Amino acid sequence: MKHGTDYRVLPFSEDTAAVLITGNHRLLLAPAGTARRLESGVDQLLPEERQAWERLRATAGFADEANRSRLAGSALSDGSDFAVNVNLTNVCNLACTYCFAEGGDYGRITEAMGEHSIAWIFDFIEKNAAPGQRVRFEFFGGEPLANFAVIEKICERARGIRERDGTEFVHRISTNLTLMPQGIEELFRAYRFIVSVSIDGGREVQDANRPSKNGKGSYDRIIRNLRRLREACGDGITLVARMTIATAEPCLKDSVLDLWELDLFDYFQIYPGVYPVETGTKVPIALTLGDRKLSEPQGIQYINHFLQPGIVEQFKDFLVHYPRLFDPGNRFKGVLEYERTVQMVTEGATALAFCSGGRTYYTHSPDGSISPCHRLVGDESFDVGTGAEGVTREHPEWRRTVDEHPVCGACWARYLCGGGCRQENHVATGDVNELNDESCQYQLMLAEEVLKMLARSQAGYRGQSRDRYDDLFVSCGRPVVPNGRPALDASTDFGAFQVLC
Repeated sequence: MKHGTDYRVLPFSEDTAAVLITGNHRLLLAPAGTARRLESGVDQLLPEERQAWERLRATAGFADEANRSRLAGSALSDGSDFAVNVNLTNVCNLACTYCFAEGGDYGRITEAMGEHSIAWIFDFIEKNAAPGQRVRFEFFGGEPLANFAVIEKICERARGIRERDGTEFVHRISTNLTLMPQGIEELFRAYRFIVSVSIDGGREVQDANRPSKNGKGSYDRIIRNLRRLREACGDGITLVARMTIATAEPCLKDSVLDLWELDLFDYFQIYPGVYPVETGTKVPIALTLGDRKLSEPQGIQYINHFLQPGIVEQFKDFLVHYPRLFDPGNRFKGVLEYERTVQMVTEGATALAFCSGGRTYYTHSPDGSISPCHRLVGDESFDVGTGAEGVTREHPEWRRTVDEHPVCGACWARYLCGGGCRQENHVATGDVNELNDESCQYQLMLAEEVLKMLARSQAGYRGQSRDRYDDLFVSCGRPVVPNGRPALDASTDFGAFQVLC
């Protein structure tokens, strides 16, 4: 077994380190001296440590490669719902500073989705969802609530299908929640909506990052609507704070606490802001206005905010503070990306891919196009079909497994990460399967810091139920399945090594 490929040593205090076993996601604790020797190689362990390690190999299934076997034997339909991202409209009333959709229309969509698309969407589901597979709607835009009538009609049709043949549907919307169309409370309550709200923190940061297109702030309106929804729907809906962190001040922890203290949100999602700077020459971009070119192409590089000096420290500090947010007096149940990683370790599970894009997740847009990724709607070269015809182009590049990748296949975090975001790869390199170095660094940092947090945690935190995470479309529907690792005999002595999960 090789350090950095088959296992990873993660020191988190002066006297203790965590050790993750890549093959089945066992997490161990070891004294600092033992961990340093293990980092140099198994053959550097002291005789008694080596004996304990061999007992672990035999008892805990280190050599079974449970994750690799589970991935190799999986089907596309395993580990996630069949998901349809319904791109409802080309308009958005906010002017978010880091919008990847070019203000809502992706530089391509010129109209809202019409009712004729509804039949196409349900035909697509009937032809492509696996028998008995749950179906998820991801209502998206632009601002999807600007086309509320189509949302209502899709929900009504889904209800009829469920009553007819028992197909289970999940309804989730990604919204800025500045609009509250008539009937929204009744619809969200009736269909138990998961409502993911784009809000980055307190009033100062939200109004700076996500102002209205008229220049006014959006925070007060969103909070007013959140309170109205929570009061009307109670626990019949799930509220998720979808945070994009793109400023150094206020710090990450303070921005989260600003929203946590409202006690409105059940879950959080925390994304690093990714923005262009004119250093590097990988992606040529010309600034245009209609048919008029305003500037020649310039080389730009997309920078991940969480990898910047000082922000790395904010991220690590927040993970130290994170377990304190699980307060019985607050409805907070976790940060989705962190808890999904914890689940894979505590329960023994593997990621079959980074996301479900091009596997069991497709975006349907108002112009009739079908794309494997909602972020790539603006690029026609990624279209894989049309609403009228369904999928018309094979797209194996979206289905390459992490074990088939020449770089990812040797990474210790490969069965936690699943291989990286293909859209971020494309933006940085022009190839969906050529790694974006910054995205890769961020995923590794996230995995390391979450594992250290887990190693420091108490048994109560490790034992929390995480059943709900299959509902919440974590990491664009990252498909995750149990890896079948063997149960451990608690009475076995593993010497210097303590099996945490």
